[in-house]
Amino acid sequence: MTLTFLGQKYEAAMTAEIAPVEAELSGKYRGNTVTFSSPRTTAPANVALTYRGIRYNR
Repeated sequence: MTLTFLGQKYEAAMTAEIAPVEAELSGKYRGNTVTFSSPRTTAPANVALTYRGIRYNR
């Protein structure tokens, strides 16, 4: 995927997986039962990043 930031184009090298996780919270909204879920992301362990020309690893 090609992305643009401040006029510079770059390729997105990583993708994060997002999987919803069912929470134990539930409630009622307008008479219907609602269960709440929150997203859980999984990022790569070692990522090479550049900020203002300085490269570092996360």
